[in-house]
Amino acid sequence: MNMVAIGIGGLLVAGGAYLSFVQKKRTEGKVTELRFMKAVSLAELDETWKSLANEGLVEGYRDIVETNGKAETDGELKAPYSNAPCAYFEATVTREFEKEERVKDKDGNMQTKRTRSSETVSSRKSPSPLYIADGGVRVGVDLDGASLYLKDGEDRFEPYDSNKTYSFFGVQFTAPAGGGTLGFRYKERIIPLGHPLYVVGEARQSGGGLRIGRPSEAGKPFIVSTKSEEEVVNDLKGSAKGSFYLGIALMVIGAAVAVFLR
Repeated sequence: MNMVAIGIGGLLVAGGAYLSFVQKKRTEGKVTELRFMKAVSLAELDETWKSLANEGLVEGYRDIVETNGKAETDGELKAPYSNAPCAYFEATVTREFEKEERVKDKDGNMQTKRTRSSETVSSRKSPSPLYIADGGVRVGVDLDGASLYLKDGEDRFEPYDSNKTYSFFGVQFTAPAGGGTLGFRYKERIIPLGHPLYVVGEARQSGGGLRIGRPSEAGKPFIVSTKSEEEVVNDLKGSAKGSFYLGIALMVIGAAVAVFLR
């Protein structure tokens, strides 16, 4: 009896069961919650907050809300690669390179194989605050812990030039010894300035004003999306279905490993 095979098979089955049942159920629960949540306008939200503030009750105000508006920020913010006006961005620089590996062929002889790989060498998120605005009301959004649905921005590859000095977000890059660098991929994801935003999160008093952030109750949705509610729900449905089928596949593979690799 191969205990290693049984152990690996058991782990695959357990992981598959988690994806097929636990993760799928959580995602479906989030879909149900979004479907039955009633959207409030920013004007209504602001009116409620001001009313509580007048009564001296705003410090304890916490409410899970769903709202819509447009993306704003302070000052003039542009995406680093496309230079597009935006309210938020995430940018990465990935080094693409080739490396040599020693592997055995089918006859047991050692062969040198060149494989292509990549690594992130620099990344940055916009430092400016994000707001959702509508009808003269602007509410700050704290993005920590949010499920972000962003728009794809610039995505380009630049071949490596050994005679060029590279600096990413103020930090100079030195190519690793041994070479192999093929080039760099510059990629950004953004919330365009003025783009419609769909936000689900906890409205609360913070920093002297009304803000939306991560819910204090575990498991509650926190979504900041350039997609509509319908698109987000469809994405979550697809994710739940994908988790189920991937989990089933892992359970089948795990059972096969445990039974046949003896």
